[in-house]
Amino acid sequence: MNINPDRPHARSFAHAPSLSDTEGGSSEQKTWQTEISAKQPDNPKAQAPDLDAEEQIARLSLLQWESRGPWALAWILQHYPSAKSFWREGCEATKALASWFQAQQSMKRSAQRQPTLALQINALNPKAWRFAPQVSHWLQQSNHHVLWSLHDERYPEALQQLDAMASSRRTNKDGDVVQQPESSSAELAPRSCRALFVEGDPIHLHRQGLALVGGRACSDRAAAIAASFAGELARAGLSVISGMAEGIDAAAHLGALQGKGITVAVMGTGIDRCYPRRHQHLRERIAEQGAVISALLPGQGIEKFRFLQRNRLIAALAAAVLVVQARLQSGALSTAQAAVDLGKSVFAVPGSIDDPRYKGCHQLIRQGAVLTERMEDIFSELPWLLPGPQQPIFDQLAPDPNCEANESPLVLALRERMGQDAFDIHQLAGLMQSSYEAALVQSLRWEVDGLIHREPNGRYVLKML
Repeated sequence: MNINPDRPHARSFAHAPSLSDTEGGSSEQKTWQTEISAKQPDNPKAQAPDLDAEEQIARLSLLQWESRGPWALAWILQHYPSAKSFWREGCEATKALASWFQAQQSMKRSAQRQPTLALQINALNPKAWRFAPQVSHWLQQSNHHVLWSLHDERYPEALQQLDAMASSRRTNKDGDVVQQPESSSAELAPRSCRALFVEGDPIHLHRQGLALVGGRACSDRAAAIAASFAGELARAGLSVISGMAEGIDAAAHLGALQGKGITVAVMGTGIDRCYPRRHQHLRERIAEQGAVISALLPGQGIEKFRFLQRNRLIAALAAAVLVVQARLQSGALSTAQAAVDLGKSVFAVPGSIDDPRYKGCHQLIRQGAVLTERMEDIFSELPWLLPGPQQPIFDQLAPDPNCEANESPLVLALRERMGQDAFDIHQLAGLMQSSYEAALVQSLRWEVDGLIHREPNGRYVLKML
């Protein structure tokens, strides 16, 4: 989707379910300069950190505390050799962590006292965690993996950025806003450490892919269209990412499987659950041929707001989102909105004006999503997704230190290719034939130099000469 500032899709999709009320996603996009030094290498074949089951459970037990656990774990890994060594230290370690938290909230009216914080931390002890045996059993399977957002190169780069966006403002299940601890000291403000559960091969999370989503109560024709698109994407070497719900999601997964391709199912429940239960066989096939993932701890059940969090994960992992038959109230629209928030393209398949099951797609198209009837509509907007070798537009264009920044071969080549059309980091990486991280660093340099402008939707536009 070539977004211009004055086109409708430069604004948010107005009637999509709000993510900011459930996961803490902010409409204001962040600039990632502070995160660059902490980026993980884009290396799908990277080895997993050598963590035994005891260490995994010691870490995961802290994540029960959703409002503070990820930061507590990051602080522990910064100050102790391991999470299990923290727990073995006993009261002194607990007091140290409680003291750190108290320092972060000292300016807040609702600050908790250190003894109260210590009690909350002690309640997370893995010895008292009722799901610890369940997690231990899950970890014993050879195709079950836990990916960590810190010190684990298997963790997807796209989720690193999603985590950074969600870190500054979150809400808990009671709807209370929970802010990330703030501090002027780098030592007192570590990044959060989160876990991603994977059943299957984590390497598939690094494959280029599209999200294909839609309504649960879909027509047979819409399911066939979704399966057809998924099959074509699979045969083109792209992964198909969806939520394993009934209807369009299931059709998308099946289409990719039948196309002998890769598909990734993002769960809105704990990784050890299957929802809906009737998809148990489908889940097993996905895990064998792709991956089933969840950001939720084993044992966590069905809660409505979790599915909006799930939709944001789907949008983050995908290069773009394709919506096939969705009502105005469909959760698929929240996935589309998440894609817009992340500066990604949205595609929608039109249908009958008399069918309420297509109203959501029509609304997306009115607001700027690309009307999509065939795969060519997607590839024409995102040519870098086309299979096969492509000639990099920046090939052999080495920077000339003697020329002005706005006259460099890189900028001139980008200006010739994109003109005044907006672009996102995925597009820039595709055009440069480089890693996402390299393209991100380049975009930040240009933004600092005043060569590009960041739009409210997260995309960039080259400034006029």
